[in-house]
Amino acid sequence: MTVSLRRLAVGASALAAGMVFVSCGSSGSSKTVAAGQTNPAGTSSSTTSTDSTSATSGGGLSLARLGSLTNYSFVSTAGNDGHTFTITGKVHGPNDWEIHSTSPDVTNYDVNGSGYGVALGQVIPGPPQKLAGETTYAKALIDYTHVAGIRITTGGVCDVAGVQGTTYLVRSPAADSSLLVETATACVAKSTGALLSYSSGVPGGSAANAAHITGATTSFKVTAVGGIGPITAPQAAPAATSPTAPPASSVTPTIPAGFPAQVPTPPGKVISSATVSASKWYVQLSETDSSALASYVKSLQSEGFTVQSSTNTSTVDISTLSNNQYQVLVEQLSLPGQGVTLTVTVSSTG
Repeated sequence: MTVSLRRLAVGASALAAGMVFVSCGSSGSSKTVAAGQTNPAGTSSSTTSTDSTSATSGGGLSLARLGSLTNYSFVSTAGNDGHTFTITGKVHGPNDWEIHSTSPDVTNYDVNGSGYGVALGQVIPGPPQKLAGETTYAKALIDYTHVAGIRITTGGVCDVAGVQGTTYLVRSPAADSSLLVETATACVAKSTGALLSYSSGVPGGSAANAAHITGATTSFKVTAVGGIGPITAPQAAPAATSPTAPPASSVTPTIPAGFPAQVPTPPGKVISSATVSASKWYVQLSETDSSALASYVKSLQSEGFTVQSSTNTSTVDISTLSNNQYQVLVEQLSLPGQGVTLTVTVSSTG
């Protein structure tokens, strides 16, 4: 038995730090709860499943209802191979929100259709970024209703941020366990059908190993409903918080000692570097070319590295690549008038 491209694409979506879920291939009938049914009160221990080919009505799962929540806050994560990307967000409406990541330290805003990014105290206007909130994960759950062989069952009662919901469980076919194992759990509000929480993972399988997504996880959880007022456009921080040049040194920074010869040397002028351990190296470089990360990713790919995940905001681009020996985390920070800072962290996987 082979795993369809659509199955693999849904599993690979667990790596998307930017949280954009993609599927491909042809649709087929899927195992899902009966159209229009929800878990009745008092039957929290029961599960129901039947065939459905409807992505909008299967088991009462409607994309419009799943993504209908406004005036809420949330936290979401994506992780793989020990790296975790976390964002927190406040959403007043679909064009009125802010999200914040701590690594890198960046906040993005959409204020009435005007986008802003804030990094290192600087405010960078631009087009709004995609909101990685409830609707993103709602689409991930709906995607599973299009995948042949996936089984979706309703389980017990759940409670998120004081809202009672029904638990939905997603499982891949047992017959495919040697190739690709996928799991997901969601809490859907009983009263509105809105998605309150979602978590997914790829525990294993040979296809998952080949795509470097074994162990990948994602999660989304509403932390509060109500109390989120209109989002205010960010203001530039005082000049004193602007980045300053490092102190002068008579030693010219170089690529760190022991940096693996199998990993291409990153482009740019070395600002700082360190041999963190016998199996980990860090280097930060300044660049003038905004395509520095993209060019370096191509160099890594030409040496046999495979992209595991990538994401971008108005100021930051992040890519993670690996081969059978090393994992390379590449981060690019671009600020108007200040060029590009490229940070590369190499870790041995052996």
